[in-house]
Amino acid sequence: MVDRNLMASRANSGNPPGNPPRGGQRVRKLVVPELTGMPYRDACIVLEQAGFAPPVPRYMQAYALEGHVVGQTPIRGQLVDGTTVCELSVAKQSWVRFLPQLFQEQTSGDNHILHEYLWIFQQLNDKVTQVVDRMPQLFRPLETDPRFLDWLASWIALHLDPDWPEEKKRKWLRFAPTLYSIRGTRAALTALLEMYVGVRPEIRENDWPFEPFRVGITGEIGVSTTILPPMDFAHCFVVHLPMADNALTDDQIIRIHRVIQAEKPAHTNYFLTFEQQEQSYDSSPFMTIGEDPLLEDDSPA
Repeated sequence: MVDRNLMASRANSGNPPGNPPRGGQRVRKLVVPELTGMPYRDACIVLEQAGFAPPVPRYMQAYALEGHVVGQTPIRGQLVDGTTVCELSVAKQSWVRFLPQLFQEQTSGDNHILHEYLWIFQQLNDKVTQVVDRMPQLFRPLETDPRFLDWLASWIALHLDPDWPEEKKRKWLRFAPTLYSIRGTRAALTALLEMYVGVRPEIRENDWPFEPFRVGITGEIGVSTTILPPMDFAHCFVVHLPMADNALTDDQIIRIHRVIQAEKPAHTNYFLTFEQQEQSYDSSPFMTIGEDPLLEDDSPA
């Protein structure tokens, strides 16, 4: 027995019985909204909210307000596939009115071709005009096209992570310029690191994790001492992240260092630390003062 509901669904989707929908998925159906009488831009917004792709405008002379929709295809209330592109007839004054009177008349076939030909250039000109009119919107982080977010961030030396959701990119792009008034301070560096890492770091000024190297006083070589140039603690600080270092990838750690390098004062030095982890390497001293070191050539064959 043939399932009539199945046959009806295949007939409505435009596929012959026995063949599945293209791509193996059922095409979504949408109801065409009423667009006649609306300004063209408002009609585009209504179609977008209804799930349709941007419409195709078709200019024509009509007794209606300029720029308003005077006709639509498909008509209002029709059930169509979600991939359907609507065609909207928009009332416009033709550029033919700027030509001599002889060419404005549509009594001959040649003049009709001229009228239709001018619509092409008028529509292209309007597309450029719409882009220029929307230019201020491109510089607003909360309104600009998602493709321009990275471009706007490059203006203020802000690196947006490609894995961030769009809402987070817009939020921090909107907030980043306010940090310029306090750039180079602990508050600005804390806010930026919290933005990238997701946890609030601890920044300790006038601090360094290692003591100066003094033989016989501070410890053994290779165990608790590190040879470093003279450090002025007044120009040093430690950035501590309350998380394990293996919780971040190498690219994320490199990005953290880039953020610190870009935000810290040029004359300062910093050290990045993480939460203490269990020591998994050999902690035996490499060399101890007062004892003969074992060289590679002295090792038994």
